[in-house]
Amino acid sequence: MAFLDKYPKSPTNDELKLEFDKFINSPAVPGHQFKRQLRDITHSGMFLLRHMPCARDAVFDFISTAYEEFVKEYISQVVDLSSIGSIKYAEEEGALLEDIHAAFILYLESCGQIWAPILSQWTLQLLGQLSSQFSSKAVFGHCQSVNEVIQLWIGCKAIQSLLDLTSRSLTCKDHANEDAFISALLDTSATHSPHFDWVVAHVGNTYPQTIVSKVLALGLQNFSSNPPTISKLKSVAGILGHLVTTHAKEVQHAFHQTLEDALSGTQFSGRNTETFSIPYLLQLCSSSVTLLDVLMDSALPKIKGEALDKLVSLLPRWIQMHFGGQDRAVVALVTHLILKSTRGPKALEIIMHGCKSWNGSIGQKARVLLDHFTAEITSLLYESDSGRKDVFKNFPCISSLKENHSILMQFLTDMDPQVCRTAKQFVKLLALYDGPAIGVSASCHYLHFATEDKHLWHLTDLLAALELKYSTVLQDSLRILAVKSELSSTQSKYHGAYSDDPLRIWKNILRLVKTEGLPSHAPIRHKLSAVLQENLMVLTPNLDVRKYSFSMEEASLVVEIISKLPNLSKKSKFGDLLTLERFLVDYLFKVLLQVNSATKNAAEVFHIAKLLSELSEAPAIQNDALRSLVQTLLDPDNRPLFMEQVVWSKSSLSGFDVDNLCDNDEFQPERFSMYIPLMRENQKRTASISLARAHSTSLHSGKLAKSEIKSWSVSPKIQIKTNLNAKSNLHFFLSVLLNVCMAIPSNGGENGGKSQRSDKKSEVSVDAMRKVALLLVEIVSPDVMFNGLPWPEEEFSKVQVERDLQIRRAFEHHPYLWDLLELVSTYSPSLCYCSVLLRALMATLMAHWTSSQEAKSRNSPVQLEWTVRLLNIMKSGQLLPPPLCYVGHILHELKANEVLYLLRDIWGYMRMNVPIPALFIKDPSTKTCIRNSDFLKVDPGFTEKLRLVLLNNVETLGHHYPKFFPVTSVVASSSKNGVTENGSSHSNSPTTAKQSK
Repeated sequence: MAFLDKYPKSPTNDELKLEFDKFINSPAVPGHQFKRQLRDITHSGMFLLRHMPCARDAVFDFISTAYEEFVKEYISQVVDLSSIGSIKYAEEEGALLEDIHAAFILYLESCGQIWAPILSQWTLQLLGQLSSQFSSKAVFGHCQSVNEVIQLWIGCKAIQSLLDLTSRSLTCKDHANEDAFISALLDTSATHSPHFDWVVAHVGNTYPQTIVSKVLALGLQNFSSNPPTISKLKSVAGILGHLVTTHAKEVQHAFHQTLEDALSGTQFSGRNTETFSIPYLLQLCSSSVTLLDVLMDSALPKIKGEALDKLVSLLPRWIQMHFGGQDRAVVALVTHLILKSTRGPKALEIIMHGCKSWNGSIGQKARVLLDHFTAEITSLLYESDSGRKDVFKNFPCISSLKENHSILMQFLTDMDPQVCRTAKQFVKLLALYDGPAIGVSASCHYLHFATEDKHLWHLTDLLAALELKYSTVLQDSLRILAVKSELSSTQSKYHGAYSDDPLRIWKNILRLVKTEGLPSHAPIRHKLSAVLQENLMVLTPNLDVRKYSFSMEEASLVVEIISKLPNLSKKSKFGDLLTLERFLVDYLFKVLLQVNSATKNAAEVFHIAKLLSELSEAPAIQNDALRSLVQTLLDPDNRPLFMEQVVWSKSSLSGFDVDNLCDNDEFQPERFSMYIPLMRENQKRTASISLARAHSTSLHSGKLAKSEIKSWSVSPKIQIKTNLNAKSNLHFFLSVLLNVCMAIPSNGGENGGKSQRSDKKSEVSVDAMRKVALLLVEIVSPDVMFNGLPWPEEEFSKVQVERDLQIRRAFEHHPYLWDLLELVSTYSPSLCYCSVLLRALMATLMAHWTSSQEAKSRNSPVQLEWTVRLLNIMKSGQLLPPPLCYVGHILHELKANEVLYLLRDIWGYMRMNVPIPALFIKDPSTKTCIRNSDFLKVDPGFTEKLRLVLLNNVETLGHHYPKFFPVTSVVASSSKNGVTENGSSHSNSPTTAKQSK
């Protein structure tokens, strides 16, 4: 240095004494004279500092005073942080500071081994002294963080000089004792904390790895001493707490290395660190959340395998040495650390897993810790007088647990009772304290993953606690589940896990609905059934068979759930009920299409019938249900459901033509009248030249010719499939239809329909059956003209040939229409409204018998069967009186022309006796509709041909005569009680025999 050049490099004692006297005689009190002589005195002091060790303390004190003057002048000029850059020293003061700084650097470079420890200790002490001395100044009151304090101090050139000297001393290659520097740093920090923290932070930011590792190691050494210094531990925590914000990786690495040394038994300063390291880290991080988080990140992954066994073996020794031999002290400390850390949820997850997987004493201790943690968090949330923000701020684990609630969800349906009970308790506390969101998520998880009754019990307990504060938690859960169920078919993730059973949600809801009426059920104010009724749109989309993701199993469970809901039509919206009704009709045919066991299909149909019956209490829904059922029944795509034999080919064959197939299923067009030109068929059966207007040229088999030309030589074999479930399917459909017709319209009261439904026997509504009859006419009859009830003259039917043939064709394609007509005829007077269908069938059958060349009627088995069935339907509907109603019993023994004669008489009777509902009266005893007394009075002109037919076939039909035409005495006696089929009990009387002759 320039100022050192004026001094001798190897001074004598006299020269040293001269400079020492000059230095000693300097002014004692700083002032104007002091400032004027400061430069010369400082130069002398720096010379003595190098060549006279005994004067070092005095020189350091003087230099410290100089630095203090520089800092005081700087602080006096600082107004706020924005004014730091404008502060300048006097030229002579700046030069003096540069001289001091350069001299110290020269000493470090020339003999760092000696000067580094001395200089580092002095700079640290001076920095601590200055920090404490000026910390009360007003300018420091504006600093809100350590970074702002550092910024304020760094603006001072004197402080910059001291920090630079400190860093150079620490990094000096000849400095062999870094521990001395770290120890001095800790001692100074403990003396002047918290005003000195900015120095530690600044030095640590420059050399983080060195500072962190040394500070942590010296803190461990102090902790292992007996007794440890509490202030030293707090100082270490303060320093690392400042450094961890910007150098978390270095701190985590130091923690990681300390844990590794502890678990491996590494010796430190002659002591085994495994006894002290982990308790030291726990105590160190207990007062700093940031340090605790870093420690958690380092320690939690190690709690497994051999490391866990090592911790178990060390735990008794720790309890004895550091916790006074009390287990509860350890539990309290760990609970406190978990609550204070944002990594608490992860630690809690490990503990809950440990309760199930850890064996022996460690597993038991984990359960004790879990119970203690549960009690602690319950006490905090229930008994805390502070607000929610204060609790979340003071205990970061709670807020972190709320944000990472998926950790809790996986334990809600655990098989371990304590684990699932604890998880539910956490959810309940967080939901009551912070909002219903986590409660809704937990409810969804329970319904989605619950496999045991105890899980559902926990769900009901949770809902019972939450509904007092959040009345819509169950509704929100169901809405979310409705969305989740859309994704379940694609195996979507739900709360981080896959559901192994996508139907479990509906199974659990069904179990809850079934058990709601049991006494042991939890007292939930908002019952699940009531919520489902009010939010029916959650369930109905799962019954839409048009959806790509439609599932029969899912729909089956949903239907059963809805069928268990009481008073469904009273508490749900009309639009939802109407949508449900339409989905149920479509689902019914989907069920019939499934090849399942009869028992399973019967159970499905039972639920559908029950629901449709209840929904049909609303007249509008009943009308829509009847129309949907009948229309869907007659849909060509549904024919295979109700046909015992179905022809599968490109050609659309009717059920009537299927009966004409040969045994080997070979397609022979000549056996199918619908493919044969009418003229060709007539030529085969009659002379080649026919008379004009002959009946054989008009109609044949009730079918028109097809004009298109087909090449039968290349036609493939057709395939006939047998449907063994056709009869049961039809039975199921008719049972559903009857249930809809049994619905009793609600009168608007609370218990209107239910009180009536509780009768011993439900009756089919005649009005509903009338609607079925009208629907049949509307759908089957292609024309609205001449659809009235009156029967016209027989000749007039020729005008309606096309319409009649199309109606007959509908019965050929859909043979189950006969069963529907039979059902309608059972409930008089509904059949009256099907008059047009009866007329069309009768007209086409009469046309067949007119053109038939068969000697016996039984040679046309299909037409004979249809004729008998039609007459039986008219008899069941009370449209034909005795003896005309018995004609069907004898047709199989008659000739074709005789059948024709009888049908013409019946046609004539129907023309004269129009089937109108007004002719029916209600029987008081049976509460059914019967014909009035005039019904039994039949004009003999309509029965005379029947009498002659019986007499002409007396050998085969003679035993029927007394039934058709009883004797006068029997007629007289029966006129009082009504004519029955048993009225022929006197058939062997002499009078009857005489009449037979």
